[in-house]
Amino acid sequence: MNLQDLIYFKYLVECLSFTETAEHFFVSQPSISTALKRLETALDTVLIDRRKTLKKIKVTPAGQILYKNTVEVTKILDNTKQQIRGLHDETVYFGFLPTIGGSLMPQVLPNLKQSTQSIRFVEDESSDAMLQMVKKGEVPIAIIGHDTPDIFEETIHQIPVLTQDMSLWVAPSHPLASKRNVEGDDFKDEVFISLSEGYTHHRIFEKWTQGKKIYGPNVVFANEIKTVLSIAASTHMIAFMSDIIVDDMHDLVKVTIKNPPQFYVSLIVNNESENTFFQQKFNDEVIDIVEDVFVDAEF
Repeated sequence: MNLQDLIYFKYLVECLSFTETAEHFFVSQPSISTALKRLETALDTVLIDRRKTLKKIKVTPAGQILYKNTVEVTKILDNTKQQIRGLHDETVYFGFLPTIGGSLMPQVLPNLKQSTQSIRFVEDESSDAMLQMVKKGEVPIAIIGHDTPDIFEETIHQIPVLTQDMSLWVAPSHPLASKRNVEGDDFKDEVFISLSEGYTHHRIFEKWTQGKKIYGPNVVFANEIKTVLSIAASTHMIAFMSDIIVDDMHDLVKVTIKNPPQFYVSLIVNNESENTFFQQKFNDEVIDIVEDVFVDAEF
């Protein structure tokens, strides 16, 4: 059975026109008819009902079966071509959040044996968005933040990187700046600023504020991390952040929360992605480095 005959047949079923099929493949109409005849002879059946009494050609039940399986065959063929091309493509992809990546990448990249020139970074401000990209196979491996210890996704392999307590961050002139450890009564009348919906910090903050009964006018949201930190540094609003997000903001004072909620960071990999040879080798190497560098590390 000729593979090209199947490709012609698939297109013919989809457009139901010998003329359009011939034009699409830049061949003569008799070539399409001959290809169809070869398939019918090989399978000993009629695939297309092309009686002149019909206003339009019609696919027979046998033709429907062949079409369904031809679709699968062409998908497998396309995937095979991509994998073979991937053998010669050394480009690998790594997803991360600029804030988290800025702190963790310097501890990962120097340990890579594979050339860093072949890495293409995929950046996004939102861990939720990055998780979705890994789930869909758009990004094969990434570092993200999350609000629960475990990521319950069937396709995701999770390697925990670190856990951090959430803290409050205030300007040096803020009354809380002199306190070592605070609890509910210390900030019940204060105004908080945090990240908007779509960020992991937002979910942690929402749960925490509900438990502390902090609502409405006492809460302000912003869409960017830098905005939250800048406003906290220049006003008496309190920022709610993890250390890894704030990092080198020396104009803010960290205030420890009693019994704080926690922020988690993990390396995630899509177990079902059909990676190139180089991507799989890269994934394995990054996993080994993360397990070696961050397990039992103190942050």
